[in-house]
Amino acid sequence: MSTKVELAACQVHVTPETYASETSFDAMLNRIGGKLEEARTARGHEYAYPCLAVFPETIGTFLPLVDRLDGVRDAKTTDDALGRIARKSALGIARAMVRGKTLHPTVAFLLSVAPEVRRIYRNAFSRFAQRYNVWTVAGSAFLPRNAYGDLADDFSPTDGRIYNTSYIFNPKGRHVGVVRKVNLVPTVEDSVGLSPGHKGDLWPVTTPFGQIGTLICYDGFRVAHTPNEPRFCPLLTHYDDHGCRIVAQPSANFWPWDDTWTFQGVQGSMKRHEQWLNEGLLSQMDQVPLQSLKYAVTAQLLGEVFDNRFDGRSHILERTSEGARILAEAPRGDVSPEAETVVFRVVEV
Repeated sequence: MSTKVELAACQVHVTPETYASETSFDAMLNRIGGKLEEARTARGHEYAYPCLAVFPETIGTFLPLVDRLDGVRDAKTTDDALGRIARKSALGIARAMVRGKTLHPTVAFLLSVAPEVRRIYRNAFSRFAQRYNVWTVAGSAFLPRNAYGDLADDFSPTDGRIYNTSYIFNPKGRHVGVVRKVNLVPTVEDSVGLSPGHKGDLWPVTTPFGQIGTLICYDGFRVAHTPNEPRFCPLLTHYDDHGCRIVAQPSANFWPWDDTWTFQGVQGSMKRHEQWLNEGLLSQMDQVPLQSLKYAVTAQLLGEVFDNRFDGRSHILERTSEGARILAEAPRGDVSPEAETVVFRVVEV
């Protein structure tokens, strides 16, 4: 028996001001919530169908700026901004180095701010999920494992490793899932000291509309960007084997969407948006034998935060008997605030 569900790819525009305070971060989420409310189908005072909202990768990465932005607004780069913040917290970072047994300064900084970042990130998305009555894949943030357990309210870093981490919430605001990115983009995520997650830890979340899985950005690709990534592994079939009907792909694209795809000085033959489709989820849903998977929801981050520039078009993909197709796509995906949108469709699973 099929079930109707509303799928929403939340294409979010951010600036440094988004992270000025917890209030400004909440305001961004409520701005998206308003767009989502406009799209949803209501019957009386109740929504007609359950909803899955997917947010972009790294949306929580800049939360260390909260209540510290005034001192770094003129920074030219993220490294400069976070470096200034770190210098004011030297003792805390030194303690994090000792506790985490790490000499990597960025990792130590992320460990030192992890309790605060996790609290803000987790509470904000819990409120969003409850306020708008949606299953929520909360993009991602850079966080360590929790020594008390992934879903526990209490928090303490397990060790000195930091992961690109995505939390999942149910419509009551309860934290119900955690995913850590397995395939790290070389020269980007490894350079800041992130550790890769493990395929065996990628567990789906059970919802009234079936199992959903999360593949953070690069984890949704079928091939590596370079020939020197022996640990790279395609992961879509992992969730298909677990019976997932829907896969969420929180994403953040650092390369110009409409320019020729280049990486590590090597120029390819495709533009970035072509490479995304030809090597990402669409090609796998079209060419790889799958049994369960029917839909994929990709949410892109937009905007500029210091020297980080994000663009790309969010979309919802569908696998049919004739092959895979783009079911819905954002009309634009540039860095302007006007490109912010919610890509929305009611589907049957």
